[in-house]
Amino acid sequence: MIDFLLPSLGADMDVAKLNCWLVKPGDTVHKGQIIAEVETEKATLEVECWHDGVIEELLVEPGPDRLPVGTLLARIRSLDEAAEPVAPLEGEPAAGLVTAAAVPTHKVSGQPPPPVRHLAHELGVDLAALGGSGPDGAITRDDVRRAARAPAAEAPEPFVSRPTRVRATPRARSLARSRGIDLASLPATGPQGMVSAGDVARTAPSPETIDEPDDKVSAMRRAIARSMSHSKREIPHYYLATTIDLDRSMTWLEAANEERSVTQRILPAALLIKATALAAREVPEVNGHWVGDGFAPSQSVHLGVAISIREGGLVAPALHDADRLSLDELMSRLRDLVSRARSWRLKSSEMSDPTITVTNLGDRGVDTAFPVIIPPQVAMVGFGKVIDSPVAVDGAVVVHPVVTASLAADHRVTDGHNGGLFLASIDRLLQEPENL
Repeated sequence: MIDFLLPSLGADMDVAKLNCWLVKPGDTVHKGQIIAEVETEKATLEVECWHDGVIEELLVEPGPDRLPVGTLLARIRSLDEAAEPVAPLEGEPAAGLVTAAAVPTHKVSGQPPPPVRHLAHELGVDLAALGGSGPDGAITRDDVRRAARAPAAEAPEPFVSRPTRVRATPRARSLARSRGIDLASLPATGPQGMVSAGDVARTAPSPETIDEPDDKVSAMRRAIARSMSHSKREIPHYYLATTIDLDRSMTWLEAANEERSVTQRILPAALLIKATALAAREVPEVNGHWVGDGFAPSQSVHLGVAISIREGGLVAPALHDADRLSLDELMSRLRDLVSRARSWRLKSSEMSDPTITVTNLGDRGVDTAFPVIIPPQVAMVGFGKVIDSPVAVDGAVVVHPVVTASLAADHRVTDGHNGGLFLASIDRLLQEPENL
């Protein structure tokens, strides 16, 4: 049996709320499948399963309670495990069979566990009218089956099923909660008949809930403050910066984009990100995590990208294996990542494993950025705006587009020598854009 625990979704995350399950007991799940939605102070995230198997039990009900990282949320039976046999309801169980009553009930908040409630819902049994035969009077699945088979005279009152869960995007659910809006009352114009964030946004918020989005932004700012305070307190930062001539990159990019449609064009940010990822592979001392009392280098470059949220705040999800992506693949994934970040549809893996992060403040008119490292990472790269500047080329002064690249790095792991090599690698790679 596989324990499915609430994962750590960032260094500054200690707790999260379980918003909903996207699976039920008995469902077959596969590695990488989204099976739950959780909400942290910084984002609403889709949590992936990392095993193939069958959902055996859901142990925690969705609700407002904040759960600590590591909470046991569910149990998953691997595909090679034998399915649990169902014991006969009358007489002695057959030898070697495990009765349903023998399966632990794992009560949550004094209620029968989700598998029991799910079975009762399917069979139309009112749990409130049942006595339990399990330990301490707990209701088991056998109790539910017996009640379902009982003669009509002995049957409990008819079970009133819960309303069907409204299909909605995670961002729509989050926005509806913040505005106090019932999703069932809205038209569903989103993909596959789901309620979209736009459907919610077009509905006027209740007066008493109008300040709640501000509260969410405030919670995000508090989470960022804790993380950055920890970073500046624990990590001995050092900073380096260099000016990079982008004439070759921009000339190549202009020619390359002439052959692409508007929606397929590559932005200058993609060149900067790809060069950073390749440089991190060349100088592995900046790519990894500080764990315990030492540095753990990463074999992969999962490049975090700082993205501003329209409501306020910042997230930095990962572009996985950014050093191995073509520029077209990287640009496509970057667009997708930004879109999902701003509609609150990030995946748990994207928030939990960046190995180095980039922030690009050029579109904000910033010449130079001096980042604060996101622990447990050991480096962060900043890019300012691309500006036309006089540069010396072959003894002559010409005007070229240039950008300032800066590095914040952890002095426990590297020093100016390593940092200088890293920035020099970025510069060299951007002089050969056709090889990115």
